Order: sequence, then C-alpha cells, then structure tokens
Amino acid sequence: MFKIRNKLIRLKPTILSLFFIVSLVIFTLLIYVQYNSNKKFALELSEASFERLSYELTSKIKDQDEESYDFLTILSSYDFINENPVSDKKHSSLKVITNYLQNKNYIYSVYFAKNDSSFYELVNLEHNTSVKTSLKAPENSRWLVIKIYEVEGKRVKFEEFLDSNLNLLQSFEKETNFKASTRPWFIKAINSNTITKTEPYLFSSIDKYGISYVKKIKNKDLVIGLDITSKKLEEIINSNLNEESKIFFYKTSGELLVSNHSFKDESINKQLFNFSKEDRIVDFDSKEYLHGKFFFKNGEILQILFPLDKLLQPSINQVYLFIFISFSLFLIIGVPLIVLASNLITKPIEKIVQENNKIKNRQFKEVKKVNSIIVEVDELSESLLDLSESVEKYQTNQKDLMDSFIKLIAVAIDEKSEYTGAHCKRVPELVSMIVDEVNSSKDKAFEDFEIKSEEELREITVSAWLHDCGKVIIPEYVVDKATKLETIYNRIHEIRTRFEVIYRDLIIKSLEEKFQGKNIDEVEENLKNEHQKLKEDFEFIAKVNIGGEFLKDEDKQRVETIAKRTWYRYFDNTLGLSNDEKQRLKDKQKNETLPVKEDLLVNKPEHIIKRDENYKNKNDKYNFKIEVPENLYDLGEIYNLTISAGTLTKEERYKIQEHIVMTIKMLEELPFPEELKNVPLYAGAHHETLVGTGYPRKLKKENLPLVSRIIAFADVFEALTASDRPYKSSKTISESVRILHNMVKKEHLDKDIFEIFLKKGIYKEYAKKYLNKEQIDEINLDEFI
Repeated sequence: MFKIRNKLIRLKPTILSLFFIVSLVIFTLLIYVQYNSNKKFALELSEASFERLSYELTSKIKDQDEESYDFLTILSSYDFINENPVSDKKHSSLKVITNYLQNKNYIYSVYFAKNDSSFYELVNLEHNTSVKTSLKAPENSRWLVIKIYEVEGKRVKFEEFLDSNLNLLQSFEKETNFKASTRPWFIKAINSNTITKTEPYLFSSIDKYGISYVKKIKNKDLVIGLDITSKKLEEIINSNLNEESKIFFYKTSGELLVSNHSFKDESINKQLFNFSKEDRIVDFDSKEYLHGKFFFKNGEILQILFPLDKLLQPSINQVYLFIFISFSLFLIIGVPLIVLASNLITKPIEKIVQENNKIKNRQFKEVKKVNSIIVEVDELSESLLDLSESVEKYQTNQKDLMDSFIKLIAVAIDEKSEYTGAHCKRVPELVSMIVDEVNSSKDKAFEDFEIKSEEELREITVSAWLHDCGKVIIPEYVVDKATKLETIYNRIHEIRTRFEVIYRDLIIKSLEEKFQGKNIDEVEENLKNEHQKLKEDFEFIAKVNIGGEFLKDEDKQRVETIAKRTWYRYFDNTLGLSNDEKQRLKDKQKNETLPVKEDLLVNKPEHIIKRDENYKNKNDKYNFKIEVPENLYDLGEIYNLTISAGTLTKEERYKIQEHIVMTIKMLEELPFPEELKNVPLYAGAHHETLVGTGYPRKLKKENLPLVSRIIAFADVFEALTASDRPYKSSKTISESVRILHNMVKKEHLDKDIFEIFLKKGIYKEYAKKYLNKEQIDEINLDEFI
C-alpha cells in the first residue's frame, strides 16, 4: 500500500490495473495496426482489382480490335462484297457472315456500303435481348438483313427477318433518307487506306453506344464494316466487380458510354468525371468511395468507385473477430497470467506484511523468510528477518532490563526493613502457583479465564512483583514500628533527659547530706514504695507500648493518670533542633522560663506534622475513596500509647495504606507497553474486598479482575505465614487458613480462589519452600470447603 496525494492505494489492484491498462493499450495498438493493415491491404487489393479490370478491358479491346481487323481483312478478300443488294435475292455473303457471327454475339452487325449510297447490313439479333425488342423482330428471328438502294428514283429500305436456317420470316419495305456515304464512319474510311476504328457513338436503332470498324476496299468506292456495341464491355465490367461497385466508361469528352450504375442527373456524372486520377478516397453521393481512374489509348476513360464502408467491412469484421479471439484468449490465458504475475509480486509482499505484523505483535519466533523469485522482494524478506532477530534481541535485553528494575524495586522494598522479609519476592511465586492451577481448572468459576500467551503470564507476574511498589514512600520507622512510641527521634532530648536526671541526682545528694538527721527507715520505705509504684507504672507503660493486646478503656485511663505525674525541666528544649522542629514549636514554648514543670507523658503541638494542603486535590483524578487523616503524623506520647490495637496511629495506618495509593499513581504514570497495560489495575486492587469495603477505591467483585483477587489472596496468605514480622508472631497453616476462611465469609477474599488453593494443595507446595517446620500442620478440608 502506498500513497498518491495522501490517498492510500493497494499494490495488487494497482499492479492489476497497470497490467490491464498496458494490455488494453497493447490490444488497442494491435487492433489499430491490424485495422490499418487490413485497410491498407483492402485498398491495395481493390486498387489491384481496379488495375486488373483496366488491364482486362484494355486486353479485351485490343483483342476485339485485332479480331475485327482480321475479320475485315479476310472479308475484303471475297468477291461477293462487290455484289449489289437485291430485294428478292439473298446476298452471296449471307452464309459466310452468319457462320462467322454464330458465336460472336458481341458483334452487332456487318455491312457493306458504296459511294452510290447502296447499303447492305446483316444484324445479329442475338446480340442482346433488347435488340429484338428495339427492332420489333418476330418470334424465332435470328438475323435481320437490311438492304438500302434506289428504286425508281427513291431510296428504299428493305428489312428481312430470317430464322437460324436463313428462312425468311417477315419482310418490310419502306422509304428512307439514310445514305451510308454521308455517315462519319464512311467518310473516315473512304479517306483512309487502313482499317479505321471510330470513336464510340450512339447506335440510334437500338439506343446503345458502340464502335464501328470500317475498311475501304482498295481501288474501289466500297467500304465494309462491322459494329460492336458496349455489350462486351458491360459483360467484363459486370463480371469483375461486385454489385456494390460503380463503374463508368467515358468518352474523352466526358460523355458516359457504359456504366453499371447510371445517373439521370448529368451534373452527378460531371462531378464524377471531374475527379482526378490522384483522388484516392472521394466523397460522392453522400458516401465515401475508393476511387480509380484509368485512361485508355483510344481516349476512353474508366472510372471505378467502391463504397469504402463495404470495402472495409471485411477488415472491420476481422478486427471484431480479432477482438473477440484476443479478448477470449485474454480472459482464458491473459487474465490468469496477469493474476499469476501480480501474485508473484504481491503475494510475497502480502506475506512480508504478515511477517511484519508478527514483528509488530512481537511474535519473533514465528517470523519466517518469504521466498520470492523477485530479487528485491527476496532481499526485503531477508532484511525483515534480520530486523526481527535484531528487534527480538533488543526487546529481550530491554525486557530483561525492565524485569531487573522491577525486581530491584521489590528487593529494595524488602531490604528497606529487616522486618518485612521477602514479601515482595514470595507473593509473585504464590500468585504463579495459583494462576497455574486456575488456568488449567475446568471449574465453571474460571471458565472465562485463559492465559493465551507468555505475554499475558508476564503481565500477571509483573503485577505481582509491583503490587507493593508504593511502599517506597513509607518511612522506615512506620514500616518497622515495633512499639507505640517508636519513631525517628532527635536524640538531643534523650541527652537532655540524662542531664535532667544527673541534675536531680546532685540535688538529691546535697539534700541527703543536709538532712541526714531524718529517720532513714521511713525515708527509705517511702522511697521504696515510690520506686515500686514508679516501676509498676513503667512496666505498665512498657507493656502498653508493645501493642500486643487490645487496649481496654480502663487501661487508657491509667495511661492518662500516669501521664499527669510531673517533673522539672531545667534545660532549654529549643536547642539543637532542626528547622522543621523549630517551626512546629509554639511561640510560648520558645520563651519559657526555666525550670519548667513537665508532665511525665505529653501530647505536644510539635508532635503534630501537618499534611500538604493540596494532597487531596492531587489524588482526585484517581477516584480514591479511602479516608485521609487530617494530619500527616501525630507523634503525641499519650496519643500513641492509647492506640486500641497494634502499634499504628490512624495517620501511620493510612501511611501504610497509602502504599497502594502510591502503587496506583506510580504505575499509571508509567508508559507500559500494550502487553502490560493491565499491570496498574492488577497490582493496584489487592487491598479491595468483594463487597466494596476495601481501599483505595472501594471496588466490588464485578469490578475486580480475577488476577487482582489472586494477588490479594496471595498477599494475605504470605503476610499471615511470614515469620519475620516484628509486630506479630507467625501463624501456622491451620491458623492462617481459618483466618482466610473468615475473610472469605466476610467476602473480603474470593471463595473460588480459596477453594482451589486448598483442593490443589497449593498451600502445601508453598509451605515446603517458605514455612518453618513448626508452622506446617494438618487441616481438615471438609471444615472449609
């Protein structure tokens, strides 16, 4: 696919289109060449036929001339030519001439004429069908004998119709003005010593043009001759070209002699006659014609017209046939070859695109070389294979680097405190154990869960490794807080306290020296009692500080009572402080007059560390629904000692919970690739419950992916069985399962995961790797499933 003016077009249709366009151009050129070749051939063939007709006419006319000359020469040798015509007597030449004309119907008549205007003529009535009609010959007539001579001072014309046996059928006698001696052919012949051929002229008796051959008999006033009409020419003309041809035989003057297509309008004949010999194609009678014009020696002119459309029709038919055959062959052979040729180009490219998509989808192992007979395509496939290997290697390195960073973060969190153990390392292993069983399970609860690729499995694994990445923001003293009063503390206060104690010790010593007169027993008894009470109070405070048991209200009251015991501070508590600590002190504290009476346990203003005012606004876009304490920390001694359960204040507990908030914020800000896009969702929901009481978004089961529920389950089980937590003792398998069961009943954890965890013995496999022997005990599955 490539672009033309920002529009995408596909390669295969383009190649096919180009092939078809090229084929169309080639076929068009071939058709053009074929048509023009056929046209040229047809024109040349027609012109050759015109030439042949001209040559044949010339030959026939020449033969006719020679034959006529020979006949007249032979005839002139007979004595009977001198015989005068007599009305009641057959001429001596009759038998000879009829025998000669018997098979020469193109000769119209043979005649003898003398200078005294006597005239004898034998007419061939079989010359053509119109002769008998024109001459009104009786039926069965074959010959007509015409005799003209003077009778009693009058010129008389005798007509005798004879049959084929020369028997008289009918005769006519009438006066006539015809004088042969005045006729042009007679005058021309009498003045010549050779046989003379006249120009074509109209034979009035039959209304046809013809030619006369005449010869003067030497030393006599006698002329013999024969007439030939245009019949022979008409037969030649009509036998040589088809009926579409228009053939015209003119006299030099332009008078039409013979034609197979006459026009009554003389202007049309004149227009035709005026075409020159060089006019090859002419417009005539509203049509185009192929034109041929030939000049004969005797001055006659032959013009031939052939309709151009009729002439080229065979060529056009051949073109149509060529188109049909070519198109059929193109469809049968050409199209498959074109498709095959285009496929040779496009199929490998399409396969290369598919292989490229595999690279795009990171399916490097499936990328294969595409073989092609086209060198460039083959080289492209080779380069794509090299690219795949290079990208795979680079991605593997990047993946290994990313996994190293992920594990580095998890290890850093675990190493941040010696008390968190290997939680971030163990949870991914436990998650993998559960996921393997869930993926292979046929239970209806897991029918929609299927891991189709290593990428999906890696997504789950990465989510498990990063599920607690937000803990990087939790202060170590909160993570490691083993007692209620534990914190990051400026030890100048402890040193100050020691000075206070030494100070009081010096006072006590001086008093002891001054008041040595008192009853020592009483003083010591009283001191003993006070010391005992002080010791008991301290032991109580120390026990409360551990936070191992739930603190009752009366215990809280005792803490507050003990807190009210006083002592005098003689040293300035504003010295040696950091800037942050100084800012938390009230003004009255900065101007106190020493010594200052102090309570044994106090909640001071400087114990409170305020939260950033914009904290809530920064988290609004994440849709967190967890309750956020007003203060960041409250280090008040009484406040911390009166914690009901555990060692964490609500601020510190939120700081612990805030790790999941930070996990989500951190992971959602990372540009995870497509195959890891669900990591923030999977990793950030392991503290949610199925009924929406969890945090930080209070999601319910329908909004929790199964992977998130698996990570949540693994997180709880690992925490329960961990033996390296400073704030609690490790649980046995049975104790942990009972707690998990209670959480399942409260819908804090997924029941289906809990059951498969027990049924498949995942807890046993995990216990063998990570639990102490004393933690591993037996459980009754029927009690929980």
